[in-house]
Amino acid sequence: MRDRRAVWKNQSEPPNLPKDCRNCAIRDATVCGALRTDQLEILQEFKSCDRILPAHTHLYRAGERLHEIYTLLSGWVALYRILESGNRQVLQIEFPGGFLGYQAKLDEPMLHSAQCITDVAVCVFPRRAFPGLLERHPAIGSRLIGMVANDVARGHDQLTNVGGRPGVARVAHFLLQIYMHLRQRKHAVNGDVQSLPLTQEMIGDALGMTPAHINRILRQLRERRLVVLHNRTLKVLDLDGLREMADMSRVDMAVF
Repeated sequence: MRDRRAVWKNQSEPPNLPKDCRNCAIRDATVCGALRTDQLEILQEFKSCDRILPAHTHLYRAGERLHEIYTLLSGWVALYRILESGNRQVLQIEFPGGFLGYQAKLDEPMLHSAQCITDVAVCVFPRRAFPGLLERHPAIGSRLIGMVANDVARGHDQLTNVGGRPGVARVAHFLLQIYMHLRQRKHAVNGDVQSLPLTQEMIGDALGMTPAHINRILRQLRERRLVVLHNRTLKVLDLDGLREMADMSRVDMAVF
């Protein structure tokens, strides 16, 4: 049974929800890709529903005890924490295929919040029953381990970027990270325009910089003919130049 109700407001065309697991366009990029097509009834019966949420709403907040975990079917989500000072630290940007709300101790409150950057669609699984699903179908567990390992690598890269690179290189690296992720999944080529629904404030919160500083650096990157950000889109003009500016090796780029 699908929950298509009313978290959706003021939108003429909500994100598409797949008819069933067989018709999920991104299944191979999710934890569900561990199962063969003839095994998908397992997931279809296990899942709770599909759900749509509009931009700027929360999938969950830090401190909540969740009863659900989610596969992100479409849209962008920011994982973040609020510091004692009130400042926000964006931990990670999640794209379609991401597995959200899962942590080592499922009964404990969430340690971070998840906010919808864009309109999103999620596939919802019951949280407490999920370990049992992994025990019965270890292929899903193996796939999940791989996804968690990739998230750890991304987290290490983010920490290195924020703590080890100067401002211009930090922003260049962040943009290149997102661009490579989108290019790999959409088969884009150098010079293509990609959606970038991030405000300068959010980029600053991810990189430990003020919006004014982000604005100055974006202007520098544009003047150097490396990238252009306009109307929430990103166009990479010189991929090799941006990689050099970002101090990113080809090995580092393989993370994305």
